[in-house]
Amino acid sequence: MRIVAGKFRGKNLTNSDHLKSLRPTTDKNREALFNILSSGKIIKEIGFEIIGADILDLCCGSGAVGFEALSRGAKSVLFLDNNSVHLNLVKKNSEILKVENSIKILNADAKKLPKNDKFFDLIFIDPPYAEDYLAIMNSLSENGWLQKNSLIVVEFQTATKPQDFALENFKLLDLRQYGKTSFAFFMNQKISPSQS
Repeated sequence: MRIVAGKFRGKNLTNSDHLKSLRPTTDKNREALFNILSSGKIIKEIGFEIIGADILDLCCGSGAVGFEALSRGAKSVLFLDNNSVHLNLVKKNSEILKVENSIKILNADAKKLPKNDKFFDLIFIDPPYAEDYLAIMNSLSENGWLQKNSLIVVEFQTATKPQDFALENFKLLDLRQYGKTSFAFFMNQKISPSQS
């Protein structure tokens, strides 16, 4: 894996091919994702900017998406995973890129998130495909991780139907398919209890 664009373009991340617990977002799909985030019409309409954004990389694995965001101008990334091996990989990658001061690492279950008072502009969710995406999104909403208009991107197996993501507090903005992988783009429409 390597960083596709930005100030760390071409930098290789730690080899994780030996970890069967990982299913990293491919370089090609990461490039497609960030092209949408930087120039997609719907994304522009909601006013999202990757530059200066605070990012939550949920079920982060190697952290490739979060590090790609930093390379492209994001302000900070919180990497969250419940696998300590994955988080050690994130730590190694942060040292390779020398971005330790721009990241935080949290070992937690995405479906049982602790209460939180820091909001994120972009939340990227890429759990194992068998995971319950709705439970993760509800956990984010109920525990104060989202501000109104936070952008949420879910990577999922293309066989999943869009209606499977029907949630009262989230608006589906866009849906993109890349072979066996798809990205769903949502906007949070609920004001966090700590914002009211």
